[in-house]
Amino acid sequence: MPLRERPIVPNFFGRGERQLFGIYHPPETATIRDAGVVLCHPAPQDYSQTYWALHKLATMLATAGFHVLRFDYSGTGDSAGDSADVTLAEWTGDIATAVEELRDLSGVRRISLVGMRLGAALALRAARDVQVRDLVLWEPVVSGTEYLDSLDAVERRRLRLLSFPVPDDREPNELMGYAFPASLRAETSAVDLCLESMCPVASVLLIAARWTPPFDELGRRLARDGIESASMLVEDPVLYEGGGHPGDVLLSHNIPARITAFLTRRNA
Repeated sequence: MPLRERPIVPNFFGRGERQLFGIYHPPETATIRDAGVVLCHPAPQDYSQTYWALHKLATMLATAGFHVLRFDYSGTGDSAGDSADVTLAEWTGDIATAVEELRDLSGVRRISLVGMRLGAALALRAARDVQVRDLVLWEPVVSGTEYLDSLDAVERRRLRLLSFPVPDDREPNELMGYAFPASLRAETSAVDLCLESMCPVASVLLIAARWTPPFDELGRRLARDGIESASMLVEDPVLYEGGGHPGDVLLSHNIPARITAFLTRRNA
């Protein structure tokens, strides 16, 4: 079977009853790199809207010769666990488990992480505990408080856009249609990447289609810690912007292409 026709491989992995669901994208080119990439999805509130963009990125990376794994955190998607009991600490541990799974699947030792929004904050934390080469932060959540304020605003807008009157029958611990227990909200509010210890990685790429001051602050923090970093503002669609519905899919192309080019250069 030609490499470009190699199918993606869905699988469950992890320990005991806490199995995680992942999809492995093997390299789709004759040039197979001795390198892998784990994609770290955003929180469930952004999952559906960003799924296409991350799938696009996985395909681009596999076409460039990388071994790629994307997966669902505990209590989300098709992974085991109760959504009412999830924690950021558990999701951070899931990333470490996914890194080891990709090493087992592919045999490569050099792994990089790409995290989007809250997934970027989790990737940065996970990189402190598991050896990874490079770290890509795609529109990272730098301040958990600001992130929650933005999600609350999107939720209010979503409710205003309903085309007919309906009762607001959301559960108390729900946000944008997904469970969001008070403990997880408190844990998310405490996120401040500029105050957290940095990870010992070779390089960090900060990339976004909409630049905000916290990204500059995070870049300065990385520089103070002596971590090689680069920042990119790339013209591309922006999540929850442009007058569309909050549920619109993020059809990114330029950012996935830039991320693929960055990791290709780093693993030449």
